[in-house]
Amino acid sequence: MRCRAFYLQNAAGERYDLTGKHGVYVRYPAGLGISASPTFADLRHGFFLPTSSDARPQGAFTGTLVFTRNPYQVYRQFTAWLSHAGSLVLVYDPDGSQEYFKGLAINFLQKGELSEVGWLEVPFSFFQTTPWYMPVPTSFDVSASSDRKAKRYSYRYTESLRYGANAAGILSAVLQGAGDDPGAITVRYLGAATNPTLRLVGNVSGKTYGSCAAAVTLLPSDTLEYSSSPIHSHLYRISADGTVTDLLPVIRDLSACWFQLPIDEPCTLSLEADSYITGRATITVFYYYWSV
Repeated sequence: MRCRAFYLQNAAGERYDLTGKHGVYVRYPAGLGISASPTFADLRHGFFLPTSSDARPQGAFTGTLVFTRNPYQVYRQFTAWLSHAGSLVLVYDPDGSQEYFKGLAINFLQKGELSEVGWLEVPFSFFQTTPWYMPVPTSFDVSASSDRKAKRYSYRYTESLRYGANAAGILSAVLQGAGDDPGAITVRYLGAATNPTLRLVGNVSGKTYGSCAAAVTLLPSDTLEYSSSPIHSHLYRISADGTVTDLLPVIRDLSACWFQLPIDEPCTLSLEADSYITGRATITVFYYYWSV
């Protein structure tokens, strides 16, 4: 039987193994289940009406780190790695078939004495900064062909990509929500475009969940980066030399520009422009989960 695996991942994507391969493993992990803090209205006589279900208390990932090989030296190496991590993500692999991610921020490490067998046991606590999420399986490419028509990718979590044709000046993808909460969307478009607009429309309801339109002209070597992450929503223009320009001042309407993919209907995400689109886009949907 395969044991579940835990890793810490830094801002550069480097991982610190917590399964014992490098002399450190996590023991008694806790705080990774479901937690909620809804509010209710007292209707008297023992009846209560829920008034809010969105609030959730911030949880903590807790347990004990056990250092088994050269414990003090490995402990110093581990704390040095943490201090230079930049950002922390917990990577959880329950059975070897799928990895899940959760944002973390360090709370404390309590350094104790060596045990009778010469191991160092360190109680720890990390604040949780995001729900569980799964970004990797929903990344795919949308490419424009030489005849100015875009390939259309219809994506389903368990199905193959399907192709169709769209008009010039538009790239689109049909996305199916999953998980327990609406998902954030990241788009990276490389190529020329004039006044690009990202729009998310429900295929069943016809509802426009949001649009992000910017008054900007992109060069063929530019990258347009959009993210509706609740923690770091942004629209950037990235030049070929790496210069990043925040396009927030030229967004035409900020009221619904950071849209989320709903979980109850498929939606079409389109990239539209006032000129022909000659580049390619990569879309990533972040599926969020209460528990995994």
